[in-house]
Amino acid sequence: MILRIVLGWFCVLVLICAGDGLNGSTVSLQQPRAAAAVNNVDVPVLRPPLSDARWTPVQVPGGYPMSLTAVVGAHQVKASWTYVDGLPGLNSHLDSWLLGILDAAATPSGGRYRPAMAVNASQSANPGLTVSAQPVQAAGTVIVVREKVSGTGADGTSAASSETIYADTVSGEVHRAAELLRPEALDALPARAAGVPAGIAGPAAQQPALSDVVLTPSGELHITAHRPAGGGRSDQEKATISAGDAEAMLSDMGRKMLGQLQAAESPAPATAAASPLRHVNCDLVPCAALTYDDGPDARTTPQLLAILKEKNVHATFFMTGSNAASNPAIARQVAEAGHAIGNHTFSHPYLTKLSAAGVRSEMDRTDAAIRAAVGSAPSFMRPPYGAADAAVQRAVGKPLILWAVDSLDWQSKNPAVFVPKVLKEITPGAVVLMHDVDPTTIAGQQELITNLQTQGYTLVTVPQIFEGTPLVAGHVYRSRPERR
Repeated sequence: MILRIVLGWFCVLVLICAGDGLNGSTVSLQQPRAAAAVNNVDVPVLRPPLSDARWTPVQVPGGYPMSLTAVVGAHQVKASWTYVDGLPGLNSHLDSWLLGILDAAATPSGGRYRPAMAVNASQSANPGLTVSAQPVQAAGTVIVVREKVSGTGADGTSAASSETIYADTVSGEVHRAAELLRPEALDALPARAAGVPAGIAGPAAQQPALSDVVLTPSGELHITAHRPAGGGRSDQEKATISAGDAEAMLSDMGRKMLGQLQAAESPAPATAAASPLRHVNCDLVPCAALTYDDGPDARTTPQLLAILKEKNVHATFFMTGSNAASNPAIARQVAEAGHAIGNHTFSHPYLTKLSAAGVRSEMDRTDAAIRAAVGSAPSFMRPPYGAADAAVQRAVGKPLILWAVDSLDWQSKNPAVFVPKVLKEITPGAVVLMHDVDPTTIAGQQELITNLQTQGYTLVTVPQIFEGTPLVAGHVYRSRPERR
C-alpha cells in the first residue's frame, strides 16, 4: 500500500514535469458521510477539510533554510526546504526527494539534474514547478514536515500534490504518514475519501493514492488523497476525521506520535553541527569552496574574516605552521568563526625536494602549531605550489586538496584581473585558490563573493563540498565529483 502511495504521488510529478495538461481540482467534502465498513473496517464520518493555510511553516531547533532556483528542462523550478542539525536521516530523505523531482523534470530533455542548471537561473522558463518541504508541527520528540509540489502544464492548467513525514528527534528515524495508520484503515480510507460505495472494490489503478495524512495534536486526521482523473488531469480529495473516530484507526506508531505531538514542550535542540560540517548537498545546490593559503596574517586575515561574516560565508584556510605559531589568536578566530583549517606545511617548501622524513616533519610541526592554537589538528593538507609527486602523496599522511580554479591573485595583485578570472573559470563543485596574506586579495573579496552568490552559488568549506565523498590519505582532490 505504501508503494501505491508513493507511485501515485510520483505520477503527479511525472505528469507535471512532462508538461501534460493538469487540472488540480480539489474536491471538498461538504456533506458528512455515514460510517461504513470497507475491508471490514469501520470508516468514520468525513467532515469538510481545513484549508492548507493552517499548515504554515514553524521554526524548529537546529533548523536552517535552503532554497534553489533552477531551469531544469523546460521548467523553472523554485524549491525551498529546511534541514535540521542532528537529523541526518531527515536531511538525507529531503535530498533524495528533491533530487528525484529534479531528475524527473530533466528527463524529458534527455538528461538528469546537475547543479549547473541552478547557476544564473533567474531567467523565466515556463511552465513552472514549485517545491517545498517545511516543518509544520514540532512537539515532544516529533517534527512534522509537509512536502508539497505544484506545477503548471504546457496548456496553463495546474496540479498539486503533498505528502507528510514524521521525524523522530531521538531515534533519528523518518516515518511516512501511512505508518501512523493500521493497515486495514489505510486500505479503506482512499476508497471512502473518494466516495466509493461500501463493499465495492474498484481496480487498484483507479483507487486514489493516500498521499497526505496530517495528525494534529488534538487527534484529528486531515487526509488528502490523489487520483488521476484522465486526460492528463489529477484530482485531490480532502477530508477531516474527528479525534474520536481517528483514535481506533491509529497504529502503535500513530499513537506514539500523537502522544509526542500533545507534549507541551518543543523538541530539544539537536547537537548542532560545526559550521565547516553543517549539511549542504552540493549535488543539489551549486557549491564552490573558497580557500585561502599562507596565513594567518595579523593584518589581512581579520579583514577577510569580517567580510566572510558579513556575507554569511564559510571558507577554508590552509595555514602554514610558522604563521599559526606566530599568530595563534588569529588562527583561533578563524576556527571560532566556523571556518575549516588545512595543513599547508610549516615553512612552505617544495615538498618534492624533501625526503620522506622531511615531508613528515613539515606536516607534524604544522599539525602541532595549529593544534596548539585551535585545539585540533587538520585532517587534510595542501602542498605549497601544488607540488606533489607519488613520494609526497605517500608521505603527507592526509588527503591532498588542490584546486580547480587558480585565481593567480598573488601574480596580478589586482582584483580587476583575478576576480573576472575566477568568475569565468568557476563551475559547480570547484575549489578556488586564493591567499589571505595579500591586501589586494582581500580588496577583491566583496566583489567576488557578491557575484558568486548572485549567480546562484552556495559558498562552502572543503569538508562540505566533499561531503559524501570519502577523502583518502595520499589522494588528490580538485573539485567535487559529479553524481553518478
